[in-house]
Amino acid sequence: MRRVICAVVGIMVITVGSACTQAPPAPAAPAGPTPAEMVAAANALDQRFVDAFNKADVDALMATYWNSPDVVSFGPDGMGTKGWEAARAGSTEMFKAMPGAKLEFTAVHNDVHGDLVLGWGTWKMTMTTPKGPQVMEGRYSDVKAMRDGKWVFLMDHASVPLPPAPEPAKK
Repeated sequence: MRRVICAVVGIMVITVGSACTQAPPAPAAPAGPTPAEMVAAANALDQRFVDAFNKADVDALMATYWNSPDVVSFGPDGMGTKGWEAARAGSTEMFKAMPGAKLEFTAVHNDVHGDLVLGWGTWKMTMTTPKGPQVMEGRYSDVKAMRDGKWVFLMDHASVPLPPAPEPAKK
């Protein structure tokens, strides 16, 4: 009987000892937005950009950009700007040069990569000219992220494709 009690006590000591030496559970990962929430936020940012553009509202448009000297913006009409103030000045001039222009995104893609969302797609802009409406179509790419508690563009690039090459001369 004594052997049985010693064996039971020995097993209990081993069990309790091994339970005490187990590593504590890993802390929970910090809560953050899910990829689906990040894409939804990026889509909403795209819509705020279009709404502000279509109202020619420079303040609302610039609220979609990261207010930083590191923000980068390439419009279809220039070589780009770096810094929030330069982007604001470029947007102000753009609205002056294209009064009444209306923008729509014709294809939108937003993909999550870590804490960034990479966006790309196509757009169409309709401008009023003395000769009637003029339509310009192009493509864009951008980088979006949460900064200072809101989703903003860190970088955007809009461009217009080159026209097709001329047909070769017939001999």
